[in-house]
Amino acid sequence: MPRLAPQSRDDRRARILDAAKSCFIRFGFHSASMQQICAAAGMSAGNLYRYFPSKDAIIEGLCERDMNEAADGFAAVRSGPDVLAGLEGMLLEYLWKRPREHLCMWTEISAEATRSDAVNRNSRRVYAFIEKSLAEVLAQGIANGTVRKGVDMPSLAGLMNAVFEGMMVRRAVAPDFDPRPAIRLFMAQLRAALAPSVSTPKKARGARK
Repeated sequence: MPRLAPQSRDDRRARILDAAKSCFIRFGFHSASMQQICAAAGMSAGNLYRYFPSKDAIIEGLCERDMNEAADGFAAVRSGPDVLAGLEGMLLEYLWKRPREHLCMWTEISAEATRSDAVNRNSRRVYAFIEKSLAEVLAQGIANGTVRKGVDMPSLAGLMNAVFEGMMVRRAVAPDFDPRPAIRLFMAQLRAALAPSVSTPKKARGARK
């Protein structure tokens, strides 16, 4: 059998991941079968298993793809003049502008992480990646003078990640929840807490009071 070109392999992997995502959204993680994913991808089981031998492997692939996409987003935030404004825009993109069903899928996978060691490892990798990326964004803010020095970046990044995940879950379970006011309020409070201190110049010697 001729070997597929790298681009063809990447295209097939992407097609399987898209099919799995649609099945997880439609049927739920546990109810979605590999047969349904095969049908959605338009592939035989033997062909699909060459790329992903299990649903756990598919979740790993979805995590990798989302982390790669998020890495591009974080890079864009770091390159901007105001990292906190960039983060706010990124949150609005992920938590509001994108389809709510995408968030529903990730809440299902998070629930599965409480039962499956393999899924748990992948979820923890995603958490570690996000928190590292947030810490890098804050460090860039310190470097360009928009974030004050002395911030405990690992702890703050962990808090930010937990708040953002809470909004993600709320958006997934409550279709009428609009995260925009919460995002803007949280980012405004964060901006106030992280604003660089303004030093008051000392009075010149001998100046009259």
